[in-house]
Amino acid sequence: MLEQYLEDSFGIMKEDILISPVTNKKVVVRELLLQVEKDGSSENVLGTLQQIKGLGRKGAIVYLNGLSDQSK
Repeated sequence: MLEQYLEDSFGIMKEDILISPVTNKKVVVRELLLQVEKDGSSENVLGTLQQIKGLGRKGAIVYLNGLSDQSK
């Protein structure tokens, strides 16, 4: 569900690679989504993405990069 929302709303595919500007760490969106599901926070992430939809693709990418920096 989260994967489909990212694709439909922001054009972010599960195969895309995010590169954190803070840590320069690379993470595939699919891996990040699996980690979010494992942590049980999918609904929170979806809710936040819906709230920041007005910020567009760049806003979603910044948010996902923040999640990847926090997760490891």
